[in-house]
Amino acid sequence: MKEIFWNTIASYNAATWPWQLAFIAAAAVLTLLLWFRPRRWVRIAAKLYMVIISLWIAFVYYLKFASAREHSEVLAIFWCMMALAWIYDLVTNFSSFSRSGKASYWGLIVLVLPLAYPFISISRGFVFPGITMPVLPSAVALYMLGMLMTFNEKINFFAYIFILHWSIIAISKITLFDIPEDILLAVSSIPAMVIFFTRSLKSMSGKFKPSDKTVTVLISAVAVLLAGSLLAG
Repeated sequence: MKEIFWNTIASYNAATWPWQLAFIAAAAVLTLLLWFRPRRWVRIAAKLYMVIISLWIAFVYYLKFASAREHSEVLAIFWCMMALAWIYDLVTNFSSFSRSGKASYWGLIVLVLPLAYPFISISRGFVFPGITMPVLPSAVALYMLGMLMTFNEKINFFAYIFILHWSIIAISKITLFDIPEDILLAVSSIPAMVIFFTRSLKSMSGKFKPSDKTVTVLISAVAVLLAGSLLAG
């Protein structure tokens, strides 16, 4: 199973590396434009990018290159649902993709973490094409998480929930497939959870039950459980 996993990655990288470089370049340009020139068309382009790369992971990675792996169809459906979450955002214009507070700078750190994937693989003695790249599922989820953290005035919680679920899946992959790079996604999900839900609590203060304090305790408990699962893995 582990051999099939890494063979999938090698085949995918060998066949699609020019496309992956194009995705990375587009992500870099869109991120810089959102930071320095946050026009409406840039926000639309960024959300459209999220849709396209989600469908890429679903159809190209899982259904084409990872078809020999178990549950590849289910994981492809998962990423199609991620695309639908961003399509919803495109239609409703829900996410503001605007910076707000110090959390934006934490988001910048998370945004560059996908670029560490190939360097971690190389440091472990792996060589191209059998290395992890920034356009693999967990790295893409990490980039999306970084975007939500950086431009967090109003976020797409549907997309975030899918990313959070994927980070839990990533924890099991760390030891099962010997891919420690996915620790980056699992660890980054914990501060993101605190940032998003505490911000949400402040905006809803006094309007809903249970109380802010109760929800804060629940959020902290989930964060601890996620951290515990990571350590146990």
